[in-house]
Amino acid sequence: MYLSQINTYPIKSTYPISVKAGYLHPTGIGFDRNWMLIDEDNAMLTSRKHPKLLHVRTRIDGSSLRVMLPKRDFLLPLEPKPEAPVWVKHWGEKPLPAWPQNPALDVALSEYLGLACRLVYSANLQHEDPDKALSFADAQPLLLTTTASLAALNERLDDAIGMDRFRTNLVINNLTADVEDKWQRLKIGACELEVSYPCKRCVLTTIDPINLTQHEQQEPLRTLAQYRRLDEGGVGFGINLTVIKAGPIAVGDTVQVLC
Repeated sequence: MYLSQINTYPIKSTYPISVKAGYLHPTGIGFDRNWMLIDEDNAMLTSRKHPKLLHVRTRIDGSSLRVMLPKRDFLLPLEPKPEAPVWVKHWGEKPLPAWPQNPALDVALSEYLGLACRLVYSANLQHEDPDKALSFADAQPLLLTTTASLAALNERLDDAIGMDRFRTNLVINNLTADVEDKWQRLKIGACELEVSYPCKRCVLTTIDPINLTQHEQQEPLRTLAQYRRLDEGGVGFGINLTVIKAGPIAVGDTVQVLC
């Protein structure tokens, strides 16, 4: 088995950046979910309810993040200077500190989405205690999927879908479907990863990231429910992981299952 794809999503719920090599930090692949959009109530906005976010593209330009909208590009520092924080609502009950970014970009994003919003950066990424550093990832720092599991799903679907439906960070090229369910600890390149739990899939998987339409029969969730039900409810595809040993990774790296 080998690593066939690396994706990072600098702004939560937007278009991914696929890279040939990167660095795995305790918070995940570099720049992943460092930024997030919030509404007027400081609650996160995601492409589950606002699919147009899936067409917002970003690019790493030197020490800046380039945010590309239909009418204008904006540059943000990859390591923003501390600001007076706003407290934002993520998945947990406890609000998280975040730093506002660029007022002009906020206006452009608000016009693009058709609602008032702001872009913020996770202040916890620069926490004085590295063990408390946090991005805006949904669950654990990394999401991993495998090519064999996608192939097995597509064999059951009337219309095949791509891995982009699952917004994964790491794609493993392998031969056996759903074998990742049994993994506990992995080594990829110089990095070691620990499996936390299966990834419970949501309605976002039913939205085509190209035309932004939602599948009328709720595929692939409907088909996954036939053979990928989780004990706690819902359906799973892929696994969530934490980084035990940080370091560089690259497409082509051998993947070893340690246990």
